[in-house]
Amino acid sequence: MKLFRFLLSKTFFVNLFIMILISAGLLVGLHFSLNHYTEHDITIEVPDLKGMALTEVETALNDAHLNYVIIDSAEYDPTFPRGSVISQYPEAQKQVKTGRELKLTINPFYPRKVELPDLIEKTKRRAIYDLESKGFQLGKLNYVPYIGKDVVIDVKVGERSLLPGTKLKKGTTVDLVLGMGLSDELVMAPYLRWKTLEEAEEYLKMRSFNLGSVIYDEEIKDTAAALVYRQNPAPSKEPTIRMGREIDVWLTNDYTKIVNDSLEFQNSALADSLSNDSTL
Repeated sequence: MKLFRFLLSKTFFVNLFIMILISAGLLVGLHFSLNHYTEHDITIEVPDLKGMALTEVETALNDAHLNYVIIDSAEYDPTFPRGSVISQYPEAQKQVKTGRELKLTINPFYPRKVELPDLIEKTKRRAIYDLESKGFQLGKLNYVPYIGKDVVIDVKVGERSLLPGTKLKKGTTVDLVLGMGLSDELVMAPYLRWKTLEEAEEYLKMRSFNLGSVIYDEEIKDTAAALVYRQNPAPSKEPTIRMGREIDVWLTNDYTKIVNDSLEFQNSALADSLSNDSTL
C-alpha cells in the first residue's frame, strides 16, 4: 500500500523526471562524443596518385591525412614511369574518412624476365602460341630451305640465336626461322584489302608472310579505322611469291579508294584463306 502511494506521489514523479533528464543528457553526450571520435560526416577527397613516385605519394597523402599500403608489384607497364603508381583503391575523387588506408599498385622498376620456351621443331602455330602465352612479341618469320615445312629451326633476337631457357625481358620481340620444305614452292599473294592494320598483320603472320612498309594517306584522321586499299605485291589468283615475303600496305580512311574486286578474285582469295587455315 505504501509502495502504491509512493508511485503516485509528487516525489516519485520529480525523481523520475530527473532520471529521464540525466539519461537523455548522457545519450546526447555519448552521441556527440562518438561523432567526434569517429569524425562522422567528415570526409576527404582521395587524390589522384596515378603516375606519382612514392616520394610524391607520401607528400600528397600526408597533406590529406591519409595512409597507404602497397598490395602488389604488377607486371611492368611501359606507359608508366618505373616505380610509379599504376592503380589505386579507393579511386581518385572518392570520399573517405581521415586516416583511411589506400591500396596502391606500383609499376616495377624493371620488366620481369621470363624463360624462353623450347620452340625448336615445333610447328609455327604452336611456337607462336607458346611465345605469346609467355608474354613475348612475335617478330619476323624467316624461311630457309629445310625438310620440315613451317617447322621452327632457330629462334633469334636480332642476329643472336637463343637457346631454350634463355631469360629475356617480358615483351621482347622474337624472330622465328622456319623451314620452307624441300620444294621451291610458290604461294598466292594474300588478299588484304578492306582489313585494318592489325587484321592484316595477323593475317600475314598466320599465312607465313611478314608485314613490310606501312604507308598512311596524308589526310588520314583515324588510323585505327583505316583500311588497306593497296598492297605490294598485289593479291594474286595464282601462286607467285614465296613464303616469308614482306608485304607492303597502304591504308586510308577514304573507302572509295578501295577497289571492288571481281567475285572470281574474292572467291580465289577465300580459297587461299581456307587452304592456309587448314594447314595451321
